[in-house]
Amino acid sequence: MDPWRLLALVLLAVTIVFHASAEDSEVEALLSFKLSVDDPLGALNNWKAGTNVCHWIGVSCSSVGRITGIQIDSLSLSGLFPLSTIQALPQLRNLSASGNNFTEINISPQKCSLEFLNLSSNDFTSHFLDILLVTCKGIRHLNLSHNKLREISLKGSIGHVMVSVDLSHNRISGSIPASFFASCKSLRFLDISSNQLVGGVPEDMFINCRSLQELSLSSNNLTGELSGLRSSTSLQKLNLSTNFFTTFQIDHCPSLEELDLSFNNISGTVFRKDCAALKMLNLSDNHLSGPFLSVFANRSLATVFKSLQVLQADHNNFIGELPTVPPSLKVLDLSCNLFNTGNPSICPARSSLKSLLLIYNRLHGRVLNSAMNCGNLEMLDMSINSLAGPIPVDMCSRLPKLQHLLLWGNNLEGSIPATISNCSELVTLNLSFNNITGVIPQQISRLKKLSLLFLSNNMISGAIPASIGSMLSLRSLLLSHNKLQGGLPSELRNSNVLVLLLVNDNQLTGQIPSWIGRSSVVEEDEITEITFPFLMVFAINIEASICKAYEEVFILQGIRLDDFEQLPFATRCRRWFFLAPPGFNLTIYNLVNSPLAIDLSHNSFTGTIPEEFGGMQDLNVLNLAHNLLTGAIPSTIGNLKNLEWLDLSQNWLESHIPDSLGNLTFLKYLNISNNKLLGRVPQSAQLALFPVSSYEGNPGLCGFPLAECAGLHNPFHGDHTDEDSDDGHGDETILAAIVGGVRDGRHCLNV
Repeated sequence: MDPWRLLALVLLAVTIVFHASAEDSEVEALLSFKLSVDDPLGALNNWKAGTNVCHWIGVSCSSVGRITGIQIDSLSLSGLFPLSTIQALPQLRNLSASGNNFTEINISPQKCSLEFLNLSSNDFTSHFLDILLVTCKGIRHLNLSHNKLREISLKGSIGHVMVSVDLSHNRISGSIPASFFASCKSLRFLDISSNQLVGGVPEDMFINCRSLQELSLSSNNLTGELSGLRSSTSLQKLNLSTNFFTTFQIDHCPSLEELDLSFNNISGTVFRKDCAALKMLNLSDNHLSGPFLSVFANRSLATVFKSLQVLQADHNNFIGELPTVPPSLKVLDLSCNLFNTGNPSICPARSSLKSLLLIYNRLHGRVLNSAMNCGNLEMLDMSINSLAGPIPVDMCSRLPKLQHLLLWGNNLEGSIPATISNCSELVTLNLSFNNITGVIPQQISRLKKLSLLFLSNNMISGAIPASIGSMLSLRSLLLSHNKLQGGLPSELRNSNVLVLLLVNDNQLTGQIPSWIGRSSVVEEDEITEITFPFLMVFAINIEASICKAYEEVFILQGIRLDDFEQLPFATRCRRWFFLAPPGFNLTIYNLVNSPLAIDLSHNSFTGTIPEEFGGMQDLNVLNLAHNLLTGAIPSTIGNLKNLEWLDLSQNWLESHIPDSLGNLTFLKYLNISNNKLLGRVPQSAQLALFPVSSYEGNPGLCGFPLAECAGLHNPFHGDHTDEDSDDGHGDETILAAIVGGVRDGRHCLNV
């Protein structure tokens, strides 16, 4: 045999023996790991001796059968994480065990070859970062986010090879030690957000970590000034939001693209130099004041920013004139400030501005004309100001791309121009709470994409146009508190996706049409998600003696408390209110053919309540109070399993209360007072929850909570009194009404 060939065979045999031996030791290491963890679901059951380790759940191997990666995410594993059993595997580079329930970790002094370690979303509490960085010096990517780590001494350096570190969403307290950044030349990503850190930010972080591209320290308790930023020439994204910084000045930002300083206590000048690369800037919720350009050393935005696309500076105390935006800007939010003067040049030639939010300022007069030069606008919200005059007739020809127009809570006058139909892309139109007169133009039906039409609390007269029934995308129609006459047009039956119909407090007449109660069976593939991003949701502590109907209570988010009473529509009912969480969107599922809320109260409707109302399985609110309705309460009302609010008071309803009302297990508010109802209040545990005021004014009614019927024992007597009910409604909270206007749940209240 050729000696060279013989030598090759010998070397091959040695290699095979070596690999077999190494693989056996690796198998033993993984089996030891398996025995050390709690595996209630048996997720690692196929980790068995005598089988190919490379086929085990979560195990990755090299081409020669060596273990290079272990990924055991979200397997409900718990207990001790025995890193010591596998850290010595010579080619193990990637280890991920996120989304489990590990509480402790065991690390041996042996060196490891790990480059990527992800232990996020577990329940680790103990300190182990220092020993981990000493033992596994080759780690380049480390993720320990979403745990319960409390005390991390961070005595050692982050290491010169570390590229990314994520310690966010833990409970780490104390200050950030400068020693942690003694050697971090390769670090590009660092996230220590959502912890309990205090003190300042070490200057060494920026001096030594010169490759840092993304840094997030948001949602901590950091204070003071931020220095050393000039040294970080590679920084692209910086998030310092939700802290207690008071001063922040930028004099060098060659690479910075995103800067979030929101929810701090920053005041004074922020930008002393240009930031040509910056695309997103958030200055919301700070203590910035004075003219807007003072933040930028009194230079124009176009001078400071060449690439800026999003600028948020809402919830501050800026005064004076609105600024001119740079050509690149797409979103500008200056809501909740003290601006009082418009700017005809707010949009320069070739402006890219798509969204302009000026909610709750002190803009007055015909400032709306200032926005007419922003030809690319898709959203314009100037709600809660003092805008006056008519809606410009040429608005839609100059803003043809408008999708959302919100001007509620102003002093706009005149009629809705017929040219509103030229805004063919319009999805949301909210003109509520103004002084608009005239009729609803027939041409409004040409807005085929319109989903939300809010015209409540104006002085609009005439009939509801029948043509509205052809608006097949309409989901919400609010026409309350106007002077509308006539009946509900039968064409509205075509609006199959209508989920909110509020036409209360008008002069409507005729019978309530039965088609309102239509509710079709929804097939699984037809279930849709309906989102109302520009609605305000509020809850009230109901007192019917003061607030005659839930929809009349208009508690505003986004208004300073000392200005609240000055609003003419905000004095009906002062009650504590609920603020929806930031970014809150009302989302309704499975509402293809069943309304969510119907309010026809305070009109002059006659006839009976349609039996078909009982088919609206998703209905939450039904208010027919203060009409001229006759006949009996339909027993089908008891089929409304999701009903929370039922008000039939102040009508001419007669006969008995149907027993089926006792089936309304979610009912929180009931008022059937001041009718001609007869007989005994049904003996239902649900109906027994409501006080006398829910039933009074019906001389023919008896039984708890009213006077006992002659010769009959009341099983609920003694369990409920008027005193306990606190005017009949106690502390029950109703998620009661949806009134358009505010884009999120934050507010401008200074309390």
